[in-house]
Amino acid sequence: MPIAWIPHPMREVTGGTEKVTIEAANVLEAIRALEGLYPGLVDLLIQNDQLGKGIAVAVDGRIVRRGLYEPLQSDSEIHFIPALGAG
Repeated sequence: MPIAWIPHPMREVTGGTEKVTIEAANVLEAIRALEGLYPGLVDLLIQNDQLGKGIAVAVDGRIVRRGLYEPLQSDSEIHFIPALGAG
């Protein structure tokens, strides 16, 4: 099953959990599965039915172009990458 890695800034929602094994065929299903485990996480990842501004997704080491509909393999690793703020 795919493994989702939760970035540090979002771990407040997961109680500190950094990786979760989930059942999903694409990134959207992965996010829905994560929301089932950690309510509120979807609000950090999705806005207006697409990936939130400032969020990138890497699947198996590459930034995806298909966003929420990027397919996953049974051994995929998903990384949610928030934009870094500068000031």
